[in-house]
Amino acid sequence: MTNREVIENFINKKAGHTPKRMINAMYMYEGMTLKSNGLELINYNTRIAFHQDNKLFLNIKKYSVTTSKIQNLIKYLASQEGLEVIEIEGEGY
Repeated sequence: MTNREVIENFINKKAGHTPKRMINAMYMYEGMTLKSNGLELINYNTRIAFHQDNKLFLNIKKYSVTTSKIQNLIKYLASQEGLEVIEIEGEGY
């Protein structure tokens, strides 16, 4: 699965059906560097975005060029779905 497909499934809050791994008893989609259970999106070991109260929270902290591309793609795809994106600095735990 590509990172873009993982992001699309995350934005649509889809939990994985054919897991490679389980975290908190939820099935994960896995891409090249991304994982998602539909509720949160993890790049390597850092939570990049999560859903809470029908809003999408996006970690905008700068990590790398690749992470910035992923963050921009999340913003773009979320805007296409009409989701409210709340930008936060850091993982927002």
